[in-house]
Amino acid sequence: MQFATWLEQRMGWRSTKQAWGLAPAHQGWWLLGLSQEASRLMGVHTVQFLSGELEDDDQLGVSHGLRQSGAIRGAFQGRHRVSMGLAMDQVVGGVLAIPVGLGSADCEAEVQLEAARSLDLEPQDISFDWEMTPLSAGAAEQQLRWVACTKGSIERFNQCVRRAGWQLASVEPEVQAAQRAASCLCGGLSVLLTRPVQDWQFDLALLPGTDVLDTALRSPLNLDPALQEALQSPAGPRLVAAGLALKAWT
Repeated sequence: MQFATWLEQRMGWRSTKQAWGLAPAHQGWWLLGLSQEASRLMGVHTVQFLSGELEDDDQLGVSHGLRQSGAIRGAFQGRHRVSMGLAMDQVVGGVLAIPVGLGSADCEAEVQLEAARSLDLEPQDISFDWEMTPLSAGAAEQQLRWVACTKGSIERFNQCVRRAGWQLASVEPEVQAAQRAASCLCGGLSVLLTRPVQDWQFDLALLPGTDVLDTALRSPLNLDPALQEALQSPAGPRLVAAGLALKAWT
């Protein structure tokens, strides 16, 4: 099953008025919520550091923090949906050469086997996502880009979110989410240093219409230097969380 769209129910998301992202950070997670401020502008309505482990359900655990944030926003149980980020050391990826004309099911099987070999796991124990690059004229093969993680990581996320009374909307590599946020951050990445998080705004008109796995496959050291610096700054996890929330509008 493709992990970037795992449990994602896309109907109704284009009319979404608020969304949430949860990004990994040192000794905890950053929760960031976005809501619509104008026809195409999204602003930050919540930014909160949730310390502790995903498995803990006490007052120091992530589930408790999610539950409290959901109560403050006043939605019914189960109405809040959150996208979560995977740290890059939990993600593997690569590129496969696929014969032109190979069916989608066969492509998926190839990815599953290759990802299982990379993670040294059985095929049923992984979750993955993939996309095909555009076909060149006269080419006999296409490039297929893929990313994967353990299925246990996804289930760990899902259990934490369910304990809080929320729903897991999607999971994706943190670098991919950061690129999404950076692409439509009003004022550019310099605002990470000049404005508090609560004043960040994101222009949906600049939001990429599709997710490109090429970003997810890159090492943080191979990113645009400005984005690389942003990810390494204290604001990095919050930028990731914003990008995860913005997935609701892609």
